[in-house]
Amino acid sequence: MRGTEEYPAELPGSDGEHGLQECYGTSKRARAFYSRQMLNQLNEEMREFIARQEMVFVSTADAGGECDCSLRCGEPGFVRFLDSTHLVYPEYRGNGVLASLDNLSTNGHIGMFFADFFSSTVGLHVNGKAGIVENEELLRRENLPAEILGDLEVTGGRSPERWVEVEVEE
Repeated sequence: MRGTEEYPAELPGSDGEHGLQECYGTSKRARAFYSRQMLNQLNEEMREFIARQEMVFVSTADAGGECDCSLRCGEPGFVRFLDSTHLVYPEYRGNGVLASLDNLSTNGHIGMFFADFFSSTVGLHVNGKAGIVENEELLRRENLPAEILGDLEVTGGRSPERWVEVEVEE
């Protein structure tokens, strides 16, 4: 599969995806999608889209592969950007189960789905590696964007207990 003319090694996706694309005759469409819509960073249009969102679905899995999908909400722009390949979102007081954070502590892979259900009906997937960052740790960082400092005080009447930092891979 990989390393062939049809599927160069640098092509995104897994060997399984590519095999199914061949099997179901979607290889050409998939390659067009990969070349036009998949990046390893967040471009300006993506950052603007995310900044307008009030919710994101967060998918994680524990060390054994058991999955969890959770909803995170906040004021528009509650997901913040450190740069084009790193974003953070606040963890507010919730039900206390901490399933997503537990999963991230043992398996750092994360999938995020931002959806505009009303204006554009566009969805944006962000996949990467994530870790938990305590407020104090985030405050110690140099060149921290000013809007994050404001969030550490109060956002929408709530203060973040900690943050999740995501390194964008796809």
